[in-house]
Amino acid sequence: EAPDYGHETTSEAMSYIAWITAMHDVLADKGIIDGSTGDLQKGWKTLEAMIPGWSVNAYGANSVQYDSIWKQDRLKADTATEEQDPSLYPSKQNGVDAYNPLYNDMKGAYGSDKGYYLMHWLADVDDWYGFGGGQGKFTFINTFQRGEEESCFETVPQPCIEELKYGMTDGTHSGIKAIFNGVDQVPEQYAFTNAPDAEDRAIQAIYFANNYGLNTGDLSALAGKMGDQCRNDMFDKYYKAIGCQNIDSQSAGLESQHFLMSWYTSWGGALETFYGGKYDWAWQIGCSHSHQFYQNPLAAYALAYDSAISAGMKTGEQAKKDYEKSLQRQIEFYLWLQSADGPFAGGCTNSKNGKYEKYDASEAKFYDMVYVEHPVYADPGQTTGCK
Repeated sequence: EAPDYGHETTSEAMSYIAWITAMHDVLADKGIIDGSTGDLQKGWKTLEAMIPGWSVNAYGANSVQYDSIWKQDRLKADTATEEQDPSLYPSKQNGVDAYNPLYNDMKGAYGSDKGYYLMHWLADVDDWYGFGGGQGKFTFINTFQRGEEESCFETVPQPCIEELKYGMTDGTHSGIKAIFNGVDQVPEQYAFTNAPDAEDRAIQAIYFANNYGLNTGDLSALAGKMGDQCRNDMFDKYYKAIGCQNIDSQSAGLESQHFLMSWYTSWGGALETFYGGKYDWAWQIGCSHSHQFYQNPLAAYALAYDSAISAGMKTGEQAKKDYEKSLQRQIEFYLWLQSADGPFAGGCTNSKNGKYEKYDASEAKFYDMVYVEHPVYADPGQTTGCK
């Protein structure tokens, strides 16, 4: 799996805590097992440790202003290539800006929150790496950054709260992220990435509880909020039109929405910076690559048709419509990927080879996205790996 040592935890693990506590409470509520209900509420509270703005004991919890993401006029990212080998990083930028078309709706609905209600995927539970000051504090970290051939043990672990304390400390404003972004290209900043299979699994747990008549209290609305914001995972990495096949093309707004659960959405923004800025910019990207394993039609169904959950999607009716369409698209994706012998494998991408290259005429396509045997990383490939 992706963690590179045993003291890390993932959003995936948190989602299973939500699931198992939901099952426990349903069984206890129906008298099938001894015990009382209430574990699901506790399980969800544990899950919130992976949500940066809600993680009360994490490094940076009392110092980073995560709500600053809602105080921007826009979320803008820089288009960059994904390279075929880690040695080719820092990757190349082409000067084309990427703009998240959902931002204004999200800002209007959740602008009073402490940032996104999405889980970051990876945490150093007792700060073994030391990015949280070496005092054993729960610390958000990241690893994968350098393309499909960067295996788990080739990654360069880095803090999600980049204060330029580690890595290159020679005054060039580089930190650890210089290996990805380039020397003198790294102001102080925070950055997080979700893995939407985890959010969807947690939402599925709440739907399970609702379906069996358990009183989930405010958790249905929180699951709806989480699902609403997971619509960010339905968009191309740099918000380019589906099927554009041109890295120099501009952001295309809602035409960049593929309606699948892709590998991630990432977001972040400035801290107080060396140049005198203070939370003065923020960014977000989607993901061009979608894998069979990350789809969850049941979660899409819950978000579209469980009224208690869908009521939590504060952006309104469009969110519900998106999940109605996503439900259909995900099932179509399963059917498209299923082999003649039965097993499912692979996925699709809107950015061939991470550079939006032209498709070959012989390549299979799904809604103008091209088939990929091993989406996202290939050492080892996800199709033949532990998933």
